[in-house]
Amino acid sequence: MKKLLFRSLLILAICLLFPVQIVQACTGFIVGKNLTTDGSALYGRTEDLEPNHNKVFKVNKAKSNPAGSVLTDQANGFSWKLPEQSYQYTSVSDVTPQEGIFDEVGFNEHGVSISATVSAKANKQIQGVDPYVENGLAESIITTLVLPHVKSAREGVELLAKVVREQGAAEGNILVLADKEGIWYMEILSGHQYVAIKYPDDKYSVFPNTFFLGSVDFQDQENVIASKDVEKVAKDAGVYKEIDGRFHISQSYNPPMSEADRSRAWAGITALNPNAPVKYDDAYFDLFQSSSQPIGVADVMRMQRNRFEGTPFKPLDQMELDGKGLPKRGTIDPVYKYPLGNPNVMEAHIFQLKDSIPASMGGGTMWLAVGSPRFSPYLPYYGNITDTYSAYQVEDKSYNPQSWYWVASHIYDMAAKHRDLFESQVQEKWKALEARLIEEQAALDAKYANNQGDSSQEVTQASLARAEQVFKEMKALEAEMEAKIKEKDSQPSSSSSSSSTSSSQEPSSSSSSSSKADEPSQPSQSSSNSNPSESSSQPSPSSDLIQPLVDPASGIQIFNKDLSPSTTGLTVKKLDQLDSLKGRTYDAYDIRLEDLKTKQNLSKVSPSLVSIPTRKDAQVEAVYSLAANGQLEKFDFESKDQTVSFTTNHFSTYAVVYKDAQVKTNAWSKTLPLTGEQMSLLGLVGLIILIVLAFVFIKAKKQK
Repeated sequence: MKKLLFRSLLILAICLLFPVQIVQACTGFIVGKNLTTDGSALYGRTEDLEPNHNKVFKVNKAKSNPAGSVLTDQANGFSWKLPEQSYQYTSVSDVTPQEGIFDEVGFNEHGVSISATVSAKANKQIQGVDPYVENGLAESIITTLVLPHVKSAREGVELLAKVVREQGAAEGNILVLADKEGIWYMEILSGHQYVAIKYPDDKYSVFPNTFFLGSVDFQDQENVIASKDVEKVAKDAGVYKEIDGRFHISQSYNPPMSEADRSRAWAGITALNPNAPVKYDDAYFDLFQSSSQPIGVADVMRMQRNRFEGTPFKPLDQMELDGKGLPKRGTIDPVYKYPLGNPNVMEAHIFQLKDSIPASMGGGTMWLAVGSPRFSPYLPYYGNITDTYSAYQVEDKSYNPQSWYWVASHIYDMAAKHRDLFESQVQEKWKALEARLIEEQAALDAKYANNQGDSSQEVTQASLARAEQVFKEMKALEAEMEAKIKEKDSQPSSSSSSSSTSSSQEPSSSSSSSSKADEPSQPSQSSSNSNPSESSSQPSPSSDLIQPLVDPASGIQIFNKDLSPSTTGLTVKKLDQLDSLKGRTYDAYDIRLEDLKTKQNLSKVSPSLVSIPTRKDAQVEAVYSLAANGQLEKFDFESKDQTVSFTTNHFSTYAVVYKDAQVKTNAWSKTLPLTGEQMSLLGLVGLIILIVLAFVFIKAKKQK
């Protein structure tokens, strides 16, 4: 009996320990102001740790600190003596202070902003020479240490450098600070080594959980802040590496690149610039990337939601959904990769900084999506708001119907589980909202340009009203989705599509929603678009949208419940040459709608499903719309049965671009390093059981 119990517990421990892994995989980005559509600088991050991890958005008031006050990180005991004054700052924070404050991201009253951090780790050789310090500076305290106590981004970098030199770093990290003078990118490499650079205006970068800095000019003290022994530590560790005759930081300090880092870096770089000269299996990716195509806020939102649309790859969380089993640790699948838009994203943010917006307002706005941005909208906030909407401040650790995070999480779970009911409905709703907000924000930026007065109360009231309205829309959507699920479940004859079934349970409105890491997540509307033979996740046009508008010559069809052939005309013209796609293989069409009664062009309508026939045996790489200025806008799409489908609310020139060659997968990397991963709760339970069993076994053996 004892042997049977022992074996049963052992099997349980192993099952708990190994199959379930939660990937800690934040991804940061920067776009210099010379590359953007409106001259603003963009930077931000997706915070990627685990599902069902509440985040709050709040304003921390300025305060005076009594003499001898100390800031302490409860997570590891790190402490720092506070100055006399702490400035007001906004933050997107955790609700578990015993595990660390994790204020993460925000503005302060002097126009300094920060996003901290993207976790990274030096290789073992480096750690052998300059190990991390157990009670040193960690991600959990960085924002709370820096943002309330500096008046410039450079001052923030110098403060972090001083702390790392004197007290050490508990872990490797990548962070970004900015102000009216520009953006600083900083890598905390090892226990006492760091390098920070002033980011150039004509480059863009995407950086997941690995170091990216290449060669820098350590003599350029105006634009570089670095520890004095960065090269020496690499030499002492025996990993010093030069590229093109110059010391290369990331290639000297990094462990081998993990597949999760590779997939997100490649996907992010190519999402912002489809013509980027990078290959999936490149030995490493340069930090600085160039683009001739302007990048806007909407492009970055799309990038943060990216799930390998238009590529040969599929999201890793879709693997079980496709009947391929669970991902196996230590192996690399040629098709299923870790996406930017994965189920573990807890929030995403985008700073949009403009020269014309005064420092007193933060120098710009932060676009914030609390919960996964796949099914949660981005809203803009100036840096000088004095309060946030009440739903952002609910600190409950399980579902609360008045919490922004938990409502967003519930919507995510329902959309992911019931794909046959919702498909891309939620995403299109928020994309339409964001398109309107981007236009409105541009008008507000023009209004407040070079403003010298105190606008804090005005922008606070406006942001509170906007958030209240959007939260009402979220609650209405949540109720609508619940009602549809209930209606479906009450119909015995109806059957769910095989793609919507999973072992997880649907979250109720009175308890924590089910773990998104354990259930197959819904692909976005184009998750499987690389293979026309696969089942489509796009809604069947004939079942939901009656009487399509049809162009007989091209075969193009438009499905919209608000439009019909009796009221709306469709005109399609095939285009032969587009300068923006020179050298690519594509089919382009000028698609126009007309109100038959007024004879007016309909440039914008409610969301419409567009179906375009594609070439036989050709693989669709991307779908773009072409603006009047030649700028390309990339669309999510679904490819099936020699047609490509996508959703839009405006009509102009659209191009279907075909793939000329398959992307090569990484043939030389055989294992997935531990960098950027942490054990799940179940795994921890399994480990504890194994330790207990080992103790019992050793004790019994000694007694015997």
